[in-house]
Amino acid sequence: MTEIPVKDKIKFAVSLITDFAKKHSLSTTQAFNYLDRFNAIDFINQHYSVAHTLPFAEILDNLALYCKNHGGNL
Repeated sequence: MTEIPVKDKIKFAVSLITDFAKKHSLSTTQAFNYLDRFNAIDFINQHYSVAHTLPFAEILDNLALYCKNHGGNL
């Protein structure tokens, strides 16, 4: 299996963070800090190969649920 370029993962994560911020009326810094605090950034990185094949709206909903299940309260 070929290694996924880091820049692809970064672009994907930045897009998710930006859209997550918009969806939840947060700054991008607040969104990053929230997602990082509840380990969603690591989750995105670990599951990139599957996550990037899903509809973006579904991923955003799943990230919110993931964070909620790990103590978040958006």
